[in-house]
Amino acid sequence: MPKMVSTKYGWQWRDYVQADAECDRYWQAQKAEKRSLIEATKKSPRVAAQGEKKTSGKIYIPF
Repeated sequence: MPKMVSTKYGWQWRDYVQADAECDRYWQAQKAEKRSLIEATKKSPRVAAQGEKKTSGKIYIPF
């Protein structure tokens, strides 16, 4: 285990480790929140209404 070294700011090694872990948790929560927001706002594929016909071919009108 590393020796508990104090820096000029008064932090010790465990403080750095704890801050790093908190930072990781913060960014994981941000990514999860963004992912859930994207999932919540996804549009469902458009379904043809009852009686509405989808035309996939071209329509030719004879003159």
